[in-house]
Amino acid sequence: MTCGGGQGRGETPPPPLILTIGSPLADTVVRSTFNAYVATVVPGSLYKISITDQTDDTDLLIFGADSSFSTLLKCSVDNTSIIGTSSEDCVIVAPSSTLYFGVDGTFLNGGSATYTIDIEQLATRSLILSIPLPDSKTQRSAAVYTVTVSQGVAYTIAITGLSDDADLHVFGNDNTFSGHALCSPDNTRFIGTTPEDCTLTSSGNTLYFIVDGIFSSMATVQYTALATPTPVIQQPANEGTVGSPITLSLNTPVPGQVANFGTSYYSVGSLNAGARYTLSILGLSANANMTVFGSDNSYANPVSCQNTNFMGTIPEDCTLQAPQTGTIYFTVTAKTTSGGVAYFNLIDPGP
Repeated sequence: MTCGGGQGRGETPPPPLILTIGSPLADTVVRSTFNAYVATVVPGSLYKISITDQTDDTDLLIFGADSSFSTLLKCSVDNTSIIGTSSEDCVIVAPSSTLYFGVDGTFLNGGSATYTIDIEQLATRSLILSIPLPDSKTQRSAAVYTVTVSQGVAYTIAITGLSDDADLHVFGNDNTFSGHALCSPDNTRFIGTTPEDCTLTSSGNTLYFIVDGIFSSMATVQYTALATPTPVIQQPANEGTVGSPITLSLNTPVPGQVANFGTSYYSVGSLNAGARYTLSILGLSANANMTVFGSDNSYANPVSCQNTNFMGTIPEDCTLQAPQTGTIYFTVTAKTTSGGVAYFNLIDPGP
């Protein structure tokens, strides 16, 4: 990564261009120069500033309330100063009624580069504990969530069923979004459509997190967001059998368990034939893998899934069309010497 553009080194700032919230602007920066911007904002509100569609290595720099463009400000979500033409963004709590930021051309390979710069105000959505929320966001926006919880209880926050790359940023009980929470395990900020989760013990009564799709290759990313108590099972055992699997319901996170090197069997019915559904295992306490068999109730012929067979506690999912029977069968197999695995299953529509 680069260390920020020339303006962070105290050069004389150019006259800033005024940006309007929610109005992306196509612009050009010349090598070894700096484009300055200013926007009127609401103090204390969250904003996302982004540059996309770059034709060369431009860098986004955030100065907060500093009209001299001298001191860089820390972002709550910081995807800035990335080498190459990757999109960049910063999610920030506005420190005053004016935000100053810029695009730096110090590291351009050519003589100039074009890009699109945007600033969006972010709204906060309230999640209901253990109720999955289908949502979507554009590349230039982000989603902010809160969920009411109990102090001293472990929770898993997750996103699954991603249609493209989106990243989970968890801030725990910090309503100032000053720093990321310590997740254990931390399965966040993966590349691509891999589901993500964070398990942590709440020290307060509200948890805060952000979903950001800046690295998506599509205009809009679909996903399901969820926060639920983490399954705690002292001695996980196998559940279900080939002839009598555990029956799961749509849109309901259900704790699951599997013994060391064992297999648990599940099914979900009453699905609409031909509709797309995502099966997920989340909040894993150790390494376990999901295998999906479609309509095969003999559990003999697995179907192809993109986000399964990961190592460790990485969550897994599989999106597929429901068969004509309206029932899908799958297993979870433990691959650990730790005495079994606890997790929760989730089946939800789409994407």
